[in-house]
Amino acid sequence: MTRKTIGTICLALASFLNPFGFDILVYKLTQLTNDYWSTMYALYASAALFFGFSYLAFKVGKKTIGNTFLTLALFLNPLGYDVVVYWITLLTKDYWMTMSIMYMLAASFFGLFMYLYNINPIKAFAYHAKKLKIKKK
Repeated sequence: MTRKTIGTICLALASFLNPFGFDILVYKLTQLTNDYWSTMYALYASAALFFGFSYLAFKVGKKTIGNTFLTLALFLNPLGYDVVVYWITLLTKDYWMTMSIMYMLAASFFGLFMYLYNINPIKAFAYHAKKLKIKKK
């Protein structure tokens, strides 16, 4: 296995483990339903609904609307993530501690990805910031 292959796996794991925004949505929905798994079923149903809407939008040639529905479906789809969060919450007995662990794991895998791909985040940010300035002119 090459360095880039391992880096790509790290990026996929970091993206999967990153709860950015999803953590608050799950927390608030769980407060409403009073049950973690009811929340997950509602999210699966919502994701399926938006996947269906995106399919229909693409079928009639509405790419922008289709992409919007697809983005919402992917955000709401807890496939696999729900089980990982549940298991860690069983260990920690605290939802926000679980989210802290998820963020740390995601950050660790993002860091490994950047290391394995030899990406300096400061140089990359400076490069893209300069590129944006040039486009504005």
